[in-house]
Amino acid sequence: MKRYCIALAAGVLSISASAMAQPVKVFVLAGQSNMVGFGVGDDLPAGLRSQRDIWYDHFNPDARQGGMYAAATSTDWGPLEPKGEARRYGPEITFGHAIAAAYPEHRIAIVKVAQGGTNLVDHWGRGLPPDPESLYKSQLYHALFGKLDSATYEGDRALEYPDEPTRLDSALARLEAEGHDHEIAALLWMQGENEAGWSAAFNYGATLRAFIAAVRADVGVPDLPVVIGRISDNLYPANGGPIAAGKEANIDAVRAAQVTVADEDPRVAWVDTDDFAPRAPDDAYHFDSAAYQVLGQRFADAYVALAGDAGSPGAASASSAGSAGAGGGGAAAGSSGATGATGSAGSAGAGGGGAAAGSSGTTGATGSAGSSGAAAGGAGGRSGCGCGAAGGEGPRTTVAALGLVALAGLRRRRPRGRQAG
Repeated sequence: MKRYCIALAAGVLSISASAMAQPVKVFVLAGQSNMVGFGVGDDLPAGLRSQRDIWYDHFNPDARQGGMYAAATSTDWGPLEPKGEARRYGPEITFGHAIAAAYPEHRIAIVKVAQGGTNLVDHWGRGLPPDPESLYKSQLYHALFGKLDSATYEGDRALEYPDEPTRLDSALARLEAEGHDHEIAALLWMQGENEAGWSAAFNYGATLRAFIAAVRADVGVPDLPVVIGRISDNLYPANGGPIAAGKEANIDAVRAAQVTVADEDPRVAWVDTDDFAPRAPDDAYHFDSAAYQVLGQRFADAYVALAGDAGSPGAASASSAGSAGAGGGGAAAGSSGATGATGSAGSAGAGGGGAAAGSSGTTGATGSAGSSGAAAGGAGGRSGCGCGAAGGEGPRTTVAALGLVALAGLRRRRPRGRQAG
């Protein structure tokens, strides 16, 4: 059985004068239900339940029909915290925390739009008409980008919700009105489970490339970093997953496309989710609370690597953070070490944590397809786990270590030769 571990930290963040002097780093998070997240707010450590020094703008189109997120739609920046009647969260909680630690000189802001059961073909593509079968899932690209969206919506493509406040454009306008410089730092994308169940799987690479190109063009950042969460092998029927037998090739196609899109673009990375426990025995589509915490950290590590020098050891090892090899099922231990390796947080000895596996733990993972990736960590790392505590000494961060979160892989694994390679 594969074993993965990752160090998470929580603490009270305080904004320094230097943070306010730098551009606000704005991260865009989007996708379907595993970006929405099924994490249970009460499962979070106390220090992560409401992070007031990280700004958060949230919208779930479920609110269009008065669903559980109706009261959770942002009208202004608020603290980063679980949302909706059930106080759910996705990867944003630990992602924001890790990025704040990595960039203490910047204010961090997150804009998230996500809706379960959505796909690129009917819902997320730029310039789409409304989906007549699920009107509330319609035209999500415009819902996210608003005035930044260059598409024309007329005739049968007219906007289904023309008076709806849109997210990123409105969020940026508020920053500008308050006198804040800003930079759109990255897109995080967790989606593809929908297409894995039908024929759109076989065109997923093309639609994903077009989506990324549209986003980069409309936000005016041609080399915008993009981090993709590869869909989990929990979906395979052999692993007890929900997608019907006979459609394994569909799942293969989406997973392979996500890896290929990342491999062919130096500003795109993918992270693994194969070791995540399902939310419940009858719900293999979604992850459990601990998994969303780990996913956020992996997204953060991958972004730090993309944003840094592509030739540095940390960047090289974390470019597919936590996802060793397409044939090997991934090894994401050492995520925190990757952040340390890039010099952002947790460098050896800094804050008492140490740069763990950034150069040796995750390098072992990415270099050994099919292995658990449990290479010995570097300075401060843990042998057999490839992870280390990310400490940090910065004007913004006071960190209290939470300890390690270990996730076991599924007991039933699809033969690795059938997975994305």
